[in-house]
Amino acid sequence: MLSSRWRASTRARIAAISTTTAVAAVLLTGVAHAEPPTNDDFDASTPVTALPFTARQDTSEATGSADDPYWCQGYDVEGGVWFTHTAAADGFLRATTAGSDHSTVLSAQTGVRGELHGVDNACATGANATMTFRATAGATYHFFVAGYRVAGGALSFALDTVPTSPNDAFAAAEPVPTLPLTLQPGLSTATFEADEPESTCAYAETVPSVWYAYTTPGPATSVTARVEGGETAVTVYTGASLTALTQVTCMRPSFGETAVFRAEPGTTHYLRVTGPARSYEPVRLHLAEAPALRPTIYQSPSEPSVFDEVHFSAESWNPIDEPMTAEWDFGDGTTAPASQETVSHHYTSDGSYQVTLRATSPDGRTATATTRVEVETHDVSITRFDVPSSAREGDTRSITVHVGNTRYPEKATVTLYKSDGGSWDAVGSLTLDVPARPTRKVQFPFSYTFTPDDARVGKVAFRARVELPYPARDARPADNEVTSIATTVSARAGGMGAV
Repeated sequence: MLSSRWRASTRARIAAISTTTAVAAVLLTGVAHAEPPTNDDFDASTPVTALPFTARQDTSEATGSADDPYWCQGYDVEGGVWFTHTAAADGFLRATTAGSDHSTVLSAQTGVRGELHGVDNACATGANATMTFRATAGATYHFFVAGYRVAGGALSFALDTVPTSPNDAFAAAEPVPTLPLTLQPGLSTATFEADEPESTCAYAETVPSVWYAYTTPGPATSVTARVEGGETAVTVYTGASLTALTQVTCMRPSFGETAVFRAEPGTTHYLRVTGPARSYEPVRLHLAEAPALRPTIYQSPSEPSVFDEVHFSAESWNPIDEPMTAEWDFGDGTTAPASQETVSHHYTSDGSYQVTLRATSPDGRTATATTRVEVETHDVSITRFDVPSSAREGDTRSITVHVGNTRYPEKATVTLYKSDGGSWDAVGSLTLDVPARPTRKVQFPFSYTFTPDDARVGKVAFRARVELPYPARDARPADNEVTSIATTVSARAGGMGAV
């Protein structure tokens, strides 16, 4: 039998354990557990019935569902809350999380749970995530707001309608008052208007667009149009109505282009800026008067002679100036009518000629440029080459080069080379004055002693070359070099050249 003392001790331990368990239960019951937001799930979305709408709530305990949308920012989302709005009319809705204390992912979708579809341009991230998209009357939009790589926090969500860009329609084109001017087209709240004209620069024909109108307040002037930002384009038209517009020019920033057009008094030019509703960089339209046309003349060769065909071309540093129409006066009494930018001309006598270019840019700007062409013809020639037909080793023989000249007094240098079938080696060089005389020639005398090596080979060829000192350039170098018939070389009896 158990002793009465053991039974009493056991009863005391059981009572202590029961007391401890009861106290723990009381303490656990008193712990406060935060609850997820009421709009934590798609089926419990907060309805947005009137606009403008603003909500502020704590999303730190927001949870996620397996069917939460991830099309906007992949899987970098944590938790999320829902808002639902049915558009009362066609137009633009703008949602934002500006004022939140953490980075957010904001998206809008249509459809039913399990079959949601992302809305075009309805995706944004950041502490001030903001998106603007076109809504359709009667369509229900489900807004999902989650933490972006963070658990959540103090969320501010706002939704409101925004008006369409005031110059969205051709009939409401915004007047351009003065130049230069930089504008910020509001493509995020722009639409595509039925019957808008085509553009050779637009990536797509049905993207949003806004319109501007320019009429010069003074005399005719050329205007440049340049757009910045993403896949945008600016196209310039003339015409009285949307369906009667004719494209004048256009440009795309991705090609580094600038459009230029001629604005005549009384003629209105319509500028259409097109591009995606959502751009990752600011869209700007720059308008200014075109710079003055400043053509330059390129000439080749730079030092022509009467034997050369001289090529002239009209060039400009500014791409908007080309292709230019050019009229040429060559300064020798001959001209070339308006033609392409490049022409050729042949001068028949030496002299100094002023060439005049009258250039016209594609948009009608005009300018004149001049250059002076110096035609100078230097022409010396080797007219005769006296070389012995045969020799023996050890013989010293005369070799004479005859040089003719009929144009300018020249100081010419003749170099004599010899070869035994291998490389050409210089024998000697001589510089003499060569007067300009129609019939008389100047003789350049050389002498050469034939060697045993020459005799061993048996033949030696000679080459003569005449050159003019820089900067003179011989107009016809083809007659400045001549190679002789090989001289037969024999060994002397008992000499080193004997075999």
